[in-house]
Amino acid sequence: MTILFYLTAFLFSLGQLGRVSFFNQQVNFYLYEVVLLVTLFFLFFKYQFAPIIIASKKHKPIFLFIFILLLSLLFNLQSFNIFQNIIGLLYFFRLVLYLLYFFYLSHHSFPIKKGLFLIAVLTIFSTFIQYFFYPDLRNLIYQGWDPHLYRTFGVFFDTSIAAAIFGIFFLTVNQPVMKIIYLILVALSFSRSTYLGLSLALIYSFIYQKEFRKIIFFIVFFVTLVAFIPKPSGEGVNLKRLYSIASRAEDYRLGFTLWKKKPILGYGYNRIRYIKNNGSIHSGAGFSSSFLTILVSSGILGLLSFIYVLWSLRKTNKVAPVILIFLSIISLFDNVLLHPFILFLLFINLSDK
Repeated sequence: MTILFYLTAFLFSLGQLGRVSFFNQQVNFYLYEVVLLVTLFFLFFKYQFAPIIIASKKHKPIFLFIFILLLSLLFNLQSFNIFQNIIGLLYFFRLVLYLLYFFYLSHHSFPIKKGLFLIAVLTIFSTFIQYFFYPDLRNLIYQGWDPHLYRTFGVFFDTSIAAAIFGIFFLTVNQPVMKIIYLILVALSFSRSTYLGLSLALIYSFIYQKEFRKIIFFIVFFVTLVAFIPKPSGEGVNLKRLYSIASRAEDYRLGFTLWKKKPILGYGYNRIRYIKNNGSIHSGAGFSSSFLTILVSSGILGLLSFIYVLWSLRKTNKVAPVILIFLSIISLFDNVLLHPFILFLLFINLSDK
């Protein structure tokens, strides 16, 4: 079982290089998810339903959220064709898969810290290789990726997702050198939502620990770091850029317009691509916010239960509050919390006792 866990961690480190796609990228899965599924099979064989029963008492908000998502999918079956319903159900089952992995991971003794350390080290190496030898992602525009230039996106091909991953490791690793490296990677992502999320999460942590001097030290250090990091060329490294703000504002407007038509239960999980009419392969399946994506896909009931889940998970362990604050703030501006990479790292960290 330990070997499977390490293999999952290694395959996760491949990022988008380990992705397999079908139907014009409407169906995607990652190689690490295959091993994750195999691990779940063996864990179920060993523990049967015990972890789920325990979780049903300990994590009731999660079961409520899943019920509302399923209800939303079933309630809108007739509004979509068979293929669209299958796609929605597949991504619903993927979310359930990650939650089950969280339940069983919490029940079984895994070398979680060693697995996370493996991912952390491999991510540093792959990101520095990308930044120095493959700084331009514009050649993959035809595959739906944004034209990132001179920014750290690593093997994840998305600066927001990559920066969120860097931030998670910065908040959780204990080695000072690795913390500094990950802070540099965050800075080089030029992701302003991550800058904000990381700053507020750390301020919360320092206030909670009553270490007020560290707030000033971090702000001064991080501002100085951002001021002096390389900014070769391109609009992406311009922290004053406005085009992304305007596009997000339009995305929010469209999201609220669609939500008003189905305010209670929404359109169903992962059916947004079929009502948004967006040509983008990757962003067309959601909105520029995980919270807005949940609101449109599962209505106000889904959003409230989603927030309830995040609120309840803050008590899971010591790192839970700061990670959840960090990811929630980013997810106001980018669809981060619902991404498989982020869900995997989140649940791995929450499973660590």
